[in-house]
Amino acid sequence: MGSVLDVFGKSPFEPLVQHARKVHECVQMLRPIADAILTCDMERLNEFQYQMSKTEYEADQLKDQIRQNLAPRYFLPVNREELARFLAQMDRIADGAQDFAIVATFRKIELPKDYHEEFLALVDKVVQVSETLLGVAEKLALLQKEAFVGPDADFVLAKIQEVAHMEWESDKLSRKFARHYYSKCDLDPITILLVDKFCHALGGIANHAENVGKNMRLMILRK
Repeated sequence: MGSVLDVFGKSPFEPLVQHARKVHECVQMLRPIADAILTCDMERLNEFQYQMSKTEYEADQLKDQIRQNLAPRYFLPVNREELARFLAQMDRIADGAQDFAIVATFRKIELPKDYHEEFLALVDKVVQVSETLLGVAEKLALLQKEAFVGPDADFVLAKIQEVAHMEWESDKLSRKFARHYYSKCDLDPITILLVDKFCHALGGIANHAENVGKNMRLMILRK
């Protein structure tokens, strides 16, 4: 006779946490990539891009396994569509990190030093958003066991609010940086275009992290 898990499908929460960790591995590479951009080290940038591609591919494999094993029905406190949205937004975070790494290999740019602090502040804030989100995502399996109620759920809701606030801070940093590099005449158009692409990728990562948090909030508040 088959087990209950055979009938309703295996719990996807532990694999979702594994996927979240792999996605954060992608985001963690942003700072060394940013450092290499500022030192015009194209050799390191190509190496980082290869590592990023490999890590993002590993995240994709985990994502595909989760989707394949996400049974049409299972005995869990949230529905399939909520988990699918959570997974899709996490996937987009990894895609954004990969986009950043790819753009970095397009062309060597020489960004004047008075832009470095703002650029690195934006990168570090986005990495911080991802790190905070990972701490939230790692509570998924525990929340599932507690049916998404109780003190742990309250803690996660507070952390989700932190993620949203950090995303807002990253938006402010991005706008400040953009005003800086658009208002001066010391950058050539190609450099501005590439810096814009960097900012777009970073903004996307932070936005998708906030959306993951919103998905988790819905899982908790619907209980």
